[in-house]
Amino acid sequence: MAAGTPVSGGRPWGQEDLLGRLAGAVAGRRLPQSLLVHGPEGVGKRSLALWLARALQCEAAETGDGPCEACRNCRMAARLEHPDIHLHFPMPRPKRAASRAKLREAIEAQRHERLALLREDLHARPDADAVTGLYVAAVENIRDQASRRPSMAGRSVFVIEDAERMVPQSASPEAANAFLKLLEEPPPFAYIVLTSSRPDALLPTIRSRAVPLRVAPLPTERVAAYVAEHLGVRDDDRARGVARRAGGAVYRARMLVDAEAGESEAAADGLLAAALDGTPQARYRAASRYSARGARGELEPALEALRIRLRDMLCVAAGAADAALDPDRANTSGGAGSRDARRAAGAPAERAVLEALGAVDAAVEGVGRNLNPQATTALLLEEMSAAFAGRSTGRTAGTPQFAGVLRSL
Repeated sequence: MAAGTPVSGGRPWGQEDLLGRLAGAVAGRRLPQSLLVHGPEGVGKRSLALWLARALQCEAAETGDGPCEACRNCRMAARLEHPDIHLHFPMPRPKRAASRAKLREAIEAQRHERLALLREDLHARPDADAVTGLYVAAVENIRDQASRRPSMAGRSVFVIEDAERMVPQSASPEAANAFLKLLEEPPPFAYIVLTSSRPDALLPTIRSRAVPLRVAPLPTERVAAYVAEHLGVRDDDRARGVARRAGGAVYRARMLVDAEAGESEAAADGLLAAALDGTPQARYRAASRYSARGARGELEPALEALRIRLRDMLCVAAGAADAALDPDRANTSGGAGSRDARRAAGAPAERAVLEALGAVDAAVEGVGRNLNPQATTALLLEEMSAAFAGRSTGRTAGTPQFAGVLRSL
């Protein structure tokens, strides 16, 4: 992990205006009981939700300055040990549970195991390669916890991450409907903070009962300052390069520094090369790198890097290379020079790159739904190859046909 100050007990970086408004709402007792914190992957939704939980429990919250970080409640909350702050997140479904009660016990024990890992590293992803979800038994645990009065503070705070994952892989809305009952009639002492990178995937009934709060990406210069100050990147050009590729997301910048633009960038290059090659053999070789199970942690960052690569190719194809996040690599992939020169060199046109970007977005959604990584990659490369060749498969990314194929994997 990159060197830097721990985030669990600190103030979310770069969101001062938003934090000021939230602190004022807490002090004035105007904060809604149900919030939906949403924004792109990596912008700091978990950090903000936990900061808000500390603010709600802080003994000096009435000052309007947010959590004091010094009182007992704040110190326990910063260590993820406060008994009235409940952090829930998608996890694998436990096996061999003899009854619903045993399943609930197993899920709760599993959650505490992962909380112990998060206390060591708030950015840890213990189940990155597993099939995970917020299953009905987990929601029943949340509802049971919410029915009990706080044991130490005056409020109970529930932070539920990736709330869209309350719809399991089978697309059954059972877990989300069970949670809806809690949102409809929350106890007066309970505050519920949902986080989501894909709020459109939540059931409309859940979205309508939670007040949306968007965490916006930060300007590039702010991320560059974070990279320099907190991640130890002293070279200004390198810090700006990382910040541009991070797309306004501090956590993504941390990942880029940790990886030194290595494995995920190389994997993205391999996927793009296979799609541009256009042959089934090249696509098979690239897809076979990812196993049918247990490859999500490897595929997800590769898709994020591929998305950045295609965005830069689109900038070059549109004659706006200066807007590319990584101009040197974009020119290599997309071809430099005039549009006619790029077409003569076989570089993809703007429409083709846009269709390929749509396919990547659909694949990212598929990975988030725990779909087969190898099959998802194979379908992605088929769609990208067809787009680059000017063909249509009839199931372009974003259409019901494409979504249907993904869900069938």
